[in-house]
Amino acid sequence: MDNKKIPVTIITGFLGSGKTTLLNNIIQKHKDKKFAIIENEYGDIGIDSDLIINNDETIFELNNGCICCSLQDGFQNTISSLLNSSHNFNHLLIETTGIANPDSVISTFIATEEIQKQFIIDSVICVVDAVNIEDFINEQAEVRKQLALADITLINKSESVHQDYLNTIQKLIGDLNPMTHTHTVSYSNIDDINMLDNCYFTSQAIERKTINFSLANGFRLDKLMNQHDISTEGFILTENIDMEKFETWLKGFLFFNSHSIFRAKGILSAPNSNQKLIFQSIKTSYQLGYGKDWGQEKRFCKLIIIGKYIDRDMIESSLKQLIVKA
Repeated sequence: MDNKKIPVTIITGFLGSGKTTLLNNIIQKHKDKKFAIIENEYGDIGIDSDLIINNDETIFELNNGCICCSLQDGFQNTISSLLNSSHNFNHLLIETTGIANPDSVISTFIATEEIQKQFIIDSVICVVDAVNIEDFINEQAEVRKQLALADITLINKSESVHQDYLNTIQKLIGDLNPMTHTHTVSYSNIDDINMLDNCYFTSQAIERKTINFSLANGFRLDKLMNQHDISTEGFILTENIDMEKFETWLKGFLFFNSHSIFRAKGILSAPNSNQKLIFQSIKTSYQLGYGKDWGQEKRFCKLIIIGKYIDRDMIESSLKQLIVKA
């Protein structure tokens, strides 16, 4: 492998949604890539058996030059095994288990310094079953969290429901996560959808999405909070903030709300920086990077938080304490 960071695509979704079919479709569509694949599903490896040409117990070699392994001895050990193997690869696909939250996997790529040197998350994809998704959202907290963390959402098995109901599902998903890109598919077919190399975790993508995120509707989503407990809240300040105080506040905020704050991102303005400061977080882990120069643009700070039972007034009051006094 070269010195360029390897992009990582994380596929999540509840049991039976079509994750493994999507995984196989991605492999077949991108024959130019050399994938490494980590499967964290219960049961047997889900890669098409026709692709498997060699099995050395931990790593399966595929006939298109890719490799696949199951997550057996811990995530970081599996990553080390891949890096230390003789196989070269230029994209990592991870299929998470359908009955758990994917945040620990995502957080590993943000929080672990050695892994950060080798990999960068490209996107988190959530596959949902159009037939059962409304029931799953109501009954399964894991499904709501998977959706809240997704950069791309595929509504699969769309051929099995009426278009009016698809519209209802799209609105429901949009309420849970206004930041996700939603597509309707059948049999996890992605021939016409760009699933790879979207770079949604880069500072540039976060900056662009944060700027485009509208606060016009307030995003209090009180009805949604009462019904599904997850909401998206946006905050904006027109002053600079003290970055040292912000980092101290952010660490404490994420630590004490690790079970309720799923994802946060935003643009920050500090008086001693000519560039926009970009941050994102998953669980208790966060990253800070640089965006475009402010130039003549009027400065602001804008934060977007996805989680459950968000205390908007408390957060707003805390953020105001970080403002740099003129």
